[in-house]
Amino acid sequence: MLSLILVTLTAVAAGFAVWAADSRRALYGALLLPGIAVSAALITWLALRAAGAASFEADWIGWAVPVAVSLLAPIVAAVFIGRSRARADTAETERILRL
Repeated sequence: MLSLILVTLTAVAAGFAVWAADSRRALYGALLLPGIAVSAALITWLALRAAGAASFEADWIGWAVPVAVSLLAPIVAAVFIGRSRARADTAETERILRL
């Protein structure tokens, strides 16, 4: 249970760190990337527990892999969401200015 708490706290911290480092963070909410990080980490944690990969001998897998996933997921999401939101905002601004 302690690994679940540590994974969750690490995922929240990773999500906020990625949000703070993103140059397009004004395009989406402050809780989007931490939410993505926590969701990805907890799904990974549950999958590893269900698969038995986080047994007593290899307990480090149960927290190391979800932490790595919680670092990668918001980075990937920030790239795709930031790009698409910037493009959509630009298109909407141009549409409004043409009126």
